[in-house]
Amino acid sequence: MSNDYRTDESQSELSPLRIATVGLSVDAVFHLEAAAIHQELIPVAAARIDEVSERSVPIPGCSVCSIEQLAERLDVEAVFVCGPVSSRIDNAVRMLRSGKHVVVEPSSGLKPDQFQWLIDEAATCDRFCAVWRPYHAEPDFRRAEQVVASTEAGRVRAVRFMRHDMAAAMLPGANSPASRDYLTDSTLSDLVGHRIAQTLALVNEPMKAATAMFGREPICFGNGDSAQRVAPAGNTMFHAFLEFENGATASLDIGLSCPVPISTGWIVQASQGGYHSGRQHITVEDGELYDVAVDIEPFDLYLKLHRFVRRWPRDDVRELCQRSLHAELAVADVLREILDLSSR
Repeated sequence: MSNDYRTDESQSELSPLRIATVGLSVDAVFHLEAAAIHQELIPVAAARIDEVSERSVPIPGCSVCSIEQLAERLDVEAVFVCGPVSSRIDNAVRMLRSGKHVVVEPSSGLKPDQFQWLIDEAATCDRFCAVWRPYHAEPDFRRAEQVVASTEAGRVRAVRFMRHDMAAAMLPGANSPASRDYLTDSTLSDLVGHRIAQTLALVNEPMKAATAMFGREPICFGNGDSAQRVAPAGNTMFHAFLEFENGATASLDIGLSCPVPISTGWIVQASQGGYHSGRQHITVEDGELYDVAVDIEPFDLYLKLHRFVRRWPRDDVRELCQRSLHAELAVADVLREILDLSSR
């Protein structure tokens, strides 16, 4: 498999990274399976949390152990921490204190004070720590982020995102109306968290105020007859309008009940241009507006993890780690305010 390593990198930086998971949930097993197809990663273990609901064997060649045993293993270098939200940060801190690098599965249920604790522990233990954001690898978002980072389009004034797509609710294991109801609710919360994180990355300013609401509407699975029409127990729609201290705004609209995928993707309006549909728009000095396609190279979060851990404890990697965790603290603050608004 090809990668983007420089030819002058040392053999230690190129050596495979031995990983494990806390938990044997669908998410945890996915990380093990994804790691197995990367020559840069070697899945070696998974710590069981729930004896009843979790699978007994993750993937061939990967052993199952307790959290205590995982903390003591010297051959495990990095750990994906999944499992119940109530104990996720506790388990992440435990792994950091055992000398391991840590990646945490995000959740809208994680609180700002938990992220502050994680930030402090990562600095104290001197280990790489990050929150897993797979949606950051989306080509459309990466192109928008690249346009913003170049500053050619000027200061961001407004960000918009809309996507209504039933496919997002069709997760593995959704084989009954009851499970679909539950998965739809949790899926929407996860999507909102990812989109808020992307919004804050594009605007890169403190939030001033928010107007937000969750809602629900029937979901029609299969051929659309009444037996397949489900009144979900959870939310299927989310709308938000965010205002930032520098005057920028953001509008988000997400839905999981539309049978036809409808999406604007990311739209960024800036002072001298912007971004939409894979193209960068720029206004030049004489007022003429032109647009160019935004090219981007393939991106793999698993290879990014390998690269960061293998380059630890370089100062630039430490700085990126702390900056990333502080960004997650800001996301948690915004999500807390949005959830408070929706509960009123």
